[in-house]
Amino acid sequence: MRIVNLHSTAFVAAFRALGHEVLSVGIGPGCDVPLSEPLSARRFTDLLDAQGMAPDLVFWCDACQIPWVFGLETLPAVVIGYSVDQYMHPWHVPYSMAFDAVCVAQRDYLPLFEESPHCRPVKWLPLFCDPSRDRDQGLPRDVPVSFVGTLDGRVNSARKPFLQAFRTRAPLFMTTGAYAPIFGRSRLVLNQSAAGELNFRVFQAMACGAALLTEAVDNGLETLFTPDVELLTYRRGDPEDAARAALAALTDPGLEAIARAGREKTLSRHTVSARARTILALATRLAAQGAPAKRLHALSGVRRQLRKAYAMLALDEHLPLRTSDREFFLSQARF
Repeated sequence: MRIVNLHSTAFVAAFRALGHEVLSVGIGPGCDVPLSEPLSARRFTDLLDAQGMAPDLVFWCDACQIPWVFGLETLPAVVIGYSVDQYMHPWHVPYSMAFDAVCVAQRDYLPLFEESPHCRPVKWLPLFCDPSRDRDQGLPRDVPVSFVGTLDGRVNSARKPFLQAFRTRAPLFMTTGAYAPIFGRSRLVLNQSAAGELNFRVFQAMACGAALLTEAVDNGLETLFTPDVELLTYRRGDPEDAARAALAALTDPGLEAIARAGREKTLSRHTVSARARTILALATRLAAQGAPAKRLHALSGVRRQLRKAYAMLALDEHLPLRTSDREFFLSQARF
C-alpha cells in the first residue's frame, strides 16, 4: 500500500515495517517533506505529483497541531483520520468530515463524531506504546514513585497543585523530558490527565515495566485493563487518595505481579504495530466499499462542515497563530 502520512509520524516506522511505502508530510521533525506554511489543495496535489506518489491511503494523525494540509476531501484515495486530543480541540469534529473514517482515541467522545454527510464510520482506537522506545531495560527499581510530564499548567492547571499535594504525603520524583529512563527505574508511575482521558502515559508506563497508578476514569479504561490486577487507580483529582494508594502499593508484595501483568497486556494488545494493523485493515475495507466515491458524492455537505472547522480555528484567540495563518483559515472557511 502507498501511504501519505500527515502530521504526527508516530505510525510511519510501523507502516514501513509492515511492508508499505510511506511519504510523511508535516511540520514536525522527521517528516520526509517538512512544511513551513499551510499547503493548499492545489499545492498538495502538485507535491504528490512531484513525489511520484499516487496514494492508496492518506492518513492524518493528530499531533496536537492545527491542520496544515488542505483538500483531503477531494482526494480519490481512502482518507482516514486519527483524533488523539479531541477533548482539547473541538474543531476535530467538523474537520473529520473530510475523512472516509475517523478513529477516536477517547471512547466517550465517539458520539460527537457519529453524524456526517457521507455516513463515514467512527472507530474507537485507544492510544498505545512503542516497544522500540517503551521497554523494561532490567535496571534496578530504585525510584519508588515517579511522574514525568508537563508542569507549566498551560493545558492542565490542576496538575501542579495535585502533584505538590501528593508529594506532601508520599514519595514522588517528578520531572519533565524523557520518560523512559525514569519509568524503567520506577516501581510505581503516577499518572494524571487533563480531562479524564486515557493518555499515552497509561501505555508507556506499563510497557516500561512499572506498575501504573492512574485516575479511575471512563473513556474505556476498565475495558482495556483490570484495576488491581494490571494497574492501580485513585479517585480523580484526589491527591490524598492517590497518596494512600501509592503508600499501600509500595508495601504490597504483589506490586511486581501487577506491573508484570500490565506490561504483558500492553505489549500483547496495545502497541503501535497493533494499531497500525487495525488502520491498514480499515483502509482495505473502505477501498473495497468504495468509500472515496461516497465522500465525493457528498462533497457539498462535507465542505459545509469543513468551513465550520476552519472558522473555529481562525477565530480561536487562544491559538498562537500568525495573522497570515488566521487569514488563510478564514479564506478556507469561505470557499
